[in-house]
Amino acid sequence: SNTVIMKKLDIALMAMCCGWQLATAQIDVLSITPLPETQGKGFYHPTFSPTGDYLLLTGANFKGLTKYDLSSGQMTRLTDVENAGYYPQISDGGKVVVFREVEYKKNRRFTSIKSINLENGKVSRIDKASRQLYPFTFVGGTLRIAKGKSIKSKRLATDMRTPVEESLIVAIEDRSLVLYQGNKRIVLNPNGDGSYIWPSISPDNKHIVYMALHDGCNTFVCDLDGKNKVNLGYLGAPVWLGNDWIVGMVDIDDGHQTISSTLKAARIDGSLRQDLPTPDTKIAMYPAASTDAVAYEANGQIYVMKLRVR
Repeated sequence: SNTVIMKKLDIALMAMCCGWQLATAQIDVLSITPLPETQGKGFYHPTFSPTGDYLLLTGANFKGLTKYDLSSGQMTRLTDVENAGYYPQISDGGKVVVFREVEYKKNRRFTSIKSINLENGKVSRIDKASRQLYPFTFVGGTLRIAKGKSIKSKRLATDMRTPVEESLIVAIEDRSLVLYQGNKRIVLNPNGDGSYIWPSISPDNKHIVYMALHDGCNTFVCDLDGKNKVNLGYLGAPVWLGNDWIVGMVDIDDGHQTISSTLKAARIDGSLRQDLPTPDTKIAMYPAASTDAVAYEANGQIYVMKLRVR
C-alpha cells in the first residue's frame, strides 16, 4: 500500500540523514494487548517485575502503586502515598517492592524510603524522612542507598536469583550524571557539564543509558567510566530491552500537551533504530521493558506489546 511505501521511504531517509545503517528489522511485534481493567482508571508509568509476571502501575503525578497480575488481570492496591510510583524497585523474585513516600511538613518536602512485602502486605520504613532525595538500588535482595560517600545496605528479600558481584547506583545529582561504584562516588558527565536525565544501568552492569538535555536532547549509551558514548538520537524515557537494545518514546507536543508519541528501539551501538508500531493509539508513552515485552501508557490506559528479538 502507499502507506507502507511511505513508511519505508521515511525509514530510509532517516537512516541516510542520521548515519544509521539501513538494516532489516530485528525486533518483531507479535501482539499488542490493552489491559481492559486499566481503561478509564488513569494508570501511568508501568514497571515490569524482574520475573515478568506482573506490572506496577501508578496514578497521575506518581501517586500510589497498584500491582497488575499479567496472567489473571487481578489488581491489588499496594499504597496510596505520594510519589510511590516514581521509579519503584522490585526484588529479583518479585516479592518485595521498594518505593519513596513524599510528605510535606510546614510546606517543606520530605522523602522517605519504604518497602512492602507482597506476600503479607507489611509496609516497613527503611530510611527516615529527609530533605534529600537519596538514590538507591535494589539488587539481589539487598537495598543500597547512596548518601554522599557512604552506602547504606539493608537486606530485605531472600528471593534473589543471581549473586551480585558489585553494587552500582547511577543517579542525577545537581543535573550531573553520577555513578556510585562500591563506596566511590564518581561524577561522569560524558557530554560535559550540563543537564542529564533518565539514567539507568544495563542488566549486565556494563553500560549506562541517559539523556543529555544540553546536547541536542539526545539519548546516549556509554561505558561505566563515561567513555565510548554512542548517540542514539532522541529517545525519551529510555529503558533497557535486554543488554543490547534501548526502547524509548519520540513524543511531540504543541507547547501545552503531547499531540503524538511513538515508540522506537535502538541498538546500543547506534547501528539500527526501528519503529515499534502502536496502531491502536497515536500517543504511546513511558515504556517499560522485560526480556520479551514492552508495556506502555496511552491516555491513562496500559498496553502490553509482546516482542521477538532476533
